[in-house]
Amino acid sequence: MSRLIFIIFISIPFLSFGQIENKWQPDSIYSNRQVKKIFVYLNSPKDLSEIVEFDQNGKRIRSTKYSASYNRKTRKRKRIEKINLFKYNNKNQLIKILDSVGKDSSTFKYGNDGKLTSSRKNLGNFKYETKYFYEPYKSTTTRIKDSIVVYEKSKEYEQDFYVSRFYGTYLKPKLKKVIDTIDGIANTTAYKDYKDLEKFKDDKTIKNTFDKKGYLIKSEIHSIFMNDRINEYELTYKYYKNGLLKSVNGYVGRYFKYEYWE
Repeated sequence: MSRLIFIIFISIPFLSFGQIENKWQPDSIYSNRQVKKIFVYLNSPKDLSEIVEFDQNGKRIRSTKYSASYNRKTRKRKRIEKINLFKYNNKNQLIKILDSVGKDSSTFKYGNDGKLTSSRKNLGNFKYETKYFYEPYKSTTTRIKDSIVVYEKSKEYEQDFYVSRFYGTYLKPKLKKVIDTIDGIANTTAYKDYKDLEKFKDDKTIKNTFDKKGYLIKSEIHSIFMNDRINEYELTYKYYKNGLLKSVNGYVGRYFKYEYWE
């Protein structure tokens, strides 16, 4: 059950091209080590990015995300950007993630066998539907606007957990220009034409390498985005002696510290 809860956590769609893959471990690892809180730092071990909290049964109950910081000045101005609260049913299945403001939410549905079948994420005015498939494990997320699929991306996994491929298509309004002349001076204004949509394709493949203990130690990423743009990078993973992830280095550095239940 803990593995399913964690898979939900990483399967919510991300719309950026940055590092999104394999920055967490299965919840069973956190539960077995009595983890109470995970402190995540971005770019440097001093720049707090997120705190994830667990109850004594190993279930996520709260996550707090902070504004970005890069130096002493921005660290002093760091503020809370978002708080997510996790709700469960009487079977200990995650059924809802709700932000503290109530604007964004995610809901989850399960089959009779207890496996996750679908989820819906409300991100402001946007709604994303995700379907989950098994043997092999895969998820597909779509967003439909006015009966048109404007976003459809899939994730494939290995070991039912680690992302190995993230691919799909989405529509974006074309960027256009209008030139006006005022008092003999030409002015160019750029705007997005939401009635004229352009289709883009992304395909990110991730080659994961594991050590003899089964720990992920390296990910080689080849990313094709916006049809023909290419980005390649490598991530390396380091661990504490107890097996908890210590850092992810490469595209964007991430660092982890832990607090434990006594």
